[in-house]
Amino acid sequence: MDITTWPARCGVQQGMTVLLMADLTRMAWRARKARVDFSPGLLLDAFLAAVGPAGTILVPTYNFDLQDGETYDPACTPPITGALGVAALAHPAFHRTGHPLHSFAVAGAHAEDHVRADDPSSFGPSSVFALLRMESALQVVLDLPLNDALTYVHHVEELEGVPYRRWRSERIRVQGDHGLTRTHEIRRFAKKPGHTNELHALEPLLLAAGALQHVSVDGNAATTVDLAAAHEVIATDIRTNGARHIHRFSWERWIRDILRPFLKRGPSRSAKAIEPHAARPAR
Repeated sequence: MDITTWPARCGVQQGMTVLLMADLTRMAWRARKARVDFSPGLLLDAFLAAVGPAGTILVPTYNFDLQDGETYDPACTPPITGALGVAALAHPAFHRTGHPLHSFAVAGAHAEDHVRADDPSSFGPSSVFALLRMESALQVVLDLPLNDALTYVHHVEELEGVPYRRWRSERIRVQGDHGLTRTHEIRRFAKKPGHTNELHALEPLLLAAGALQHVSVDGNAATTVDLAAAHEVIATDIRTNGARHIHRFSWERWIRDILRPFLKRGPSRSAKAIEPHAARPAR
């Protein structure tokens, strides 16, 4: 078991932009069983070395559960997307991009471009997701199902203006350095009641188009997605097939969605996580 070989076995090459996602639980267990050193930092270092100084690595550090009026601190709000994102934010090579709902830890040649990306929507034409397409990024997904990993679908949905979503404006209070707080007005292309994304039927289309591959690295399942090629497959499904391979509707979900605003709801997980840091001193 040699973590340093994993990027190459996933098709990662020098100069690439790579979007990396992983569930580390089984990897850590296998490494321990094989008596091999393993940590999120070692995995990040392996991918950084694989893309080299001309490449770029991004790791999701999302807080998409934030609600209108809540506070977000890019320096203190931990991501809800798992241990790899937490490790990337602690890694000295990585910086966090700006959107409160869908930020990334990014390192490498194009890091500054991603940090500067500014769009009211997480998935808009000036967002990090748009840059991923421009840079022909490769998404590498380790030990996660595609349905939980291919957030890029929402970028295509927004550009194509799918009818099962509608625009919603929200305000998030963003905590900055020296105790300064500003209100960040965001736009969310939210699902209408009863609709949900379901990507299992999309996978065969991506495989047939050569946009997706499955590999195994030392017992860990890995999926790679050419995001630019996947974009065309998803857009075609939306335009010609009513997006049937990426979403579905159910009346049971519709009832739950309609009732949700009437149920008592507390602060989001992301907002609660920042509470101990709300009064952090100026730096």
